[in-house]
Amino acid sequence: MTGEGANVAQWLDELISETRLGPKAARVRDVLATQPTYCSYATAAEVADRAEVNGATVVRFAQALGYPGWPQLQADLRGIYLAHRYEQPASPGDGSMLASVFARDAENLRSLEHSFDYTAARAVVAAIRAARRTLVVASGTHGVAASAFALLAASRGLPIAHEDRGGPHLANALAALDGQDCLVAWSFWQHYRETVDAIHLARTAGATTCVITDTVQSPAANAADHVLVIPTEGIANLQSMTAATSVAYALVAELAAGAPESSREAAQRVDTVWRGLRLFAEESRQ
Repeated sequence: MTGEGANVAQWLDELISETRLGPKAARVRDVLATQPTYCSYATAAEVADRAEVNGATVVRFAQALGYPGWPQLQADLRGIYLAHRYEQPASPGDGSMLASVFARDAENLRSLEHSFDYTAARAVVAAIRAARRTLVVASGTHGVAASAFALLAASRGLPIAHEDRGGPHLANALAALDGQDCLVAWSFWQHYRETVDAIHLARTAGATTCVITDTVQSPAANAADHVLVIPTEGIANLQSMTAATSVAYALVAELAAGAPESSREAAQRVDTVWRGLRLFAEESRQ
């Protein structure tokens, strides 16, 4: 097998070295290289959806690399990916795994920069601005980005709250939603049932639903008015929230930029209260 022991991106580049890729085929290559976990088990249609091409393009890409079709390319991709995924560092403590994690996150951010749907993101921002209030939902590690988004947005005077307690607390928050409101859900593989149910219930109540997820085929995306797809591939069977957190910061920055004066005033008020509560270490020593 060409590229034995190499990671997926290196292996693909070896296969492609003598093949001239068009723009659509290049997008397929990028999806395979940056999202190998997903692509190892996805159908050609699902890979095509992430690459924003049609299924035939994925099949032609496989054939251009010398395979009869997608299943054969996928089988080798899976083998290369799994072999690399479970490689152990050459010697404990030499930084190999740390470097792999940093490289994976850097690749995710590069993919985000080049394939992010800015039009959809602006639609999410517009929905939040138009809403009376926005409820943010997420569970588990998905709440890392969701919590940062809600906290920062609220500090800029936006009526946004993150309900992360679930159960009755989430039920009460959802029951208060109507057509004037917005729900923003952060949900990635594996999807929490409570988050997916919350999206459906919010939409039934008439609220605008926005979802940040890792594929438009996800259960969370099915009931969403607006969907943002971002990479969450990680190392050592860990999902990465680095790109998701970057998106959280970007959305807040875009929201604040739409009303810079009121955003600054709100930030100043919050800062005054924080200092009044002596939340900062230097304040507590005075």
